[in-house]
Amino acid sequence: MVINRGLGKSAGLLVLLAIILGGTSLAAAAPIRISCVGDSITFGIVPKRLHNAWPVVLGRILGHRYKTLNCGHSGATMLKKGDIPYWKTAQFKWAIHFKPNIVIIMLGTNDTKPWNWDKHGKDFEANTISMINLFKKLPTHPKVYICYPPKILKPSYHIIEANLVRGVIPAITKAAHVTHTPIINVFAKLPGIPKYYDRDGVHPNIKGEAIMAHIIAKAIRY
Repeated sequence: MVINRGLGKSAGLLVLLAIILGGTSLAAAAPIRISCVGDSITFGIVPKRLHNAWPVVLGRILGHRYKTLNCGHSGATMLKKGDIPYWKTAQFKWAIHFKPNIVIIMLGTNDTKPWNWDKHGKDFEANTISMINLFKKLPTHPKVYICYPPKILKPSYHIIEANLVRGVIPAITKAAHVTHTPIINVFAKLPGIPKYYDRDGVHPNIKGEAIMAHIIAKAIRY
């Protein structure tokens, strides 16, 4: 960097200070990028999902300093040997290439299907640890949060709440403890009543998605 010598010492220092402060302002203005990892509950099975899915609502709640990316893939599992492993989806690549500063993971609902959980449920904790560590080791060193998925009101699509409560949630708890990762308890904080769910009893409706966004926003802010 060259400062115009004709300005004089004091003026030159002021110019230098302005450039430094200007650079600082530009750096501070860079958005905090959030990759939202999940299945159809994250993707958003709601009308006008590009406006109403929880990652989009989360972005509106957090404001202009944040930029969210919906990386939900319908049917995806945490299990690497599940029927639709999240690991093999394009959305998994999106979540990484977004260079996130924050990653929110909400997987496990589809893992409760009998052909997934009965055969491979024992791998859920290890697979969760692997995903958390993979994101944490990205060059941006993002803060990673993992969510307990929402309640299941009825066994649609062969999704079983007993496997969620007795298997998935305890495994998430253990993985979070091992990796020192904060848990966002969507399961407990989103009321398990039809008012907030689609008729299938699995996917939150527009109201439910909005509540999830507020739950997650509060966890990130505080």
